[in-house]
Amino acid sequence: MTASAADKEKLRYSHPIMVEQWISLVRRLISSLGSAFSSKGIHACMLASMLVLAPAYGQQTASVDAVSGLIEQGAYQQALQNSQTLLTAKDDAALDNSARAELLRLQGVAHLYLQQRAEAYRSYRQALALNALSRDSEADALSAVITLAYRVKQYDEVLRYARQMAEHHELLPHANRLAMQSAYALSRYDVAIDYASRLQKSGNADAFTLQTKGLSEMALSQFSAAARTFDALAQQDDVAPKWLAQAARAHAHAGSHSQARQYLARARADIALYRTLALEQLEQTQPQEALAYWQQGLSQLDRVPTRDEQLLLVQCLLQNNQRVAALNRVSEINLSAPDTQTLKLQVMLAYQLKRWQEVIDTSQVALSHGLKEDRMLWQWLSISAIKAGDYALADFALNEWQARDTSGLAERWRETLELLKAGRASLSDLSIS
Repeated sequence: MTASAADKEKLRYSHPIMVEQWISLVRRLISSLGSAFSSKGIHACMLASMLVLAPAYGQQTASVDAVSGLIEQGAYQQALQNSQTLLTAKDDAALDNSARAELLRLQGVAHLYLQQRAEAYRSYRQALALNALSRDSEADALSAVITLAYRVKQYDEVLRYARQMAEHHELLPHANRLAMQSAYALSRYDVAIDYASRLQKSGNADAFTLQTKGLSEMALSQFSAAARTFDALAQQDDVAPKWLAQAARAHAHAGSHSQARQYLARARADIALYRTLALEQLEQTQPQEALAYWQQGLSQLDRVPTRDEQLLLVQCLLQNNQRVAALNRVSEINLSAPDTQTLKLQVMLAYQLKRWQEVIDTSQVALSHGLKEDRMLWQWLSISAIKAGDYALADFALNEWQARDTSGLAERWRETLELLKAGRASLSDLSIS
């Protein structure tokens, strides 16, 4: 847009000292100071040039102030038009970088008032690119452009401008939060932690800050740090259960299992989380912790545990060498929903605990569930029948075992059985197990 002759005339006389008065003042100064400066090699013409150019700065300042005044009056569209006229002026009315940058910043302000965020974002960026704003204006522009960049998901830009603000100005809390959130969105977790720590040190960390910091620390496997962060979050009022569960995860990974279980109880955590933590502890060869997690989870159920949940308890008990408890639990499962897996497990545990009659009874049920070709089942049944003194059952079971055995062990037990039947040996003499 080209300025009209009238606009140029207004711009020319915008300085409070009229041009004619200024020329008269210049002439008097040249006359009085010319002789003094000539002795030092400064020609009167040079001095005149310096003095004649001085009104340009005053004109530019007055122009910027006029646009600022329009904004203060709420004349945002007029402010945009006037500033654009000034920005596109040429020749004598051309602006220096400082005035140009300030007018671009003021355009950004006006666009914001008019809800024109894209235009405001562009104006602020252009103003900052000139690197000629005053300190206060630059701080204002940085604060605004950080907010606008975040709204359009330009997270790299947010971080760039936030870094500039931190280096040259005080990083305001809202800009700090947006930088933290941008870093987290970009998976730059170390940067997110740094900005969150700044907020903590300045006393401006809210719940969201702690949540973001804790999640970032978890993502970087900084579990002890995450546990401390979530501890701070858990001290706040009305903490949602999901964040207590996050605190439990952090403490579990940090090895502070007692604290983790306290958070789980406080959160009334879902059984799925208990399962996850129990399985993680089993993988890490921490069966005692796995059992503690799973038993606590089952105790909080308001229903009967499912078959899979009971089997996980059996697994935890076995890993802790609690075979009696495991056998009792498997027996309960088989009373309601037996299958080949749990029946065979019950037979094995009963055999290990030398509960011969239970082996015999459970084996017969297992055989009726399709385990007739299972060699180990016939082996356990044969030996248990011999140990229990049921030679007829032992004879039958040995035949089935021998038909499937290639190790020769079944034949040795056959010889033992024949000795027992002939009365030439007693059960106390048995050394084969």
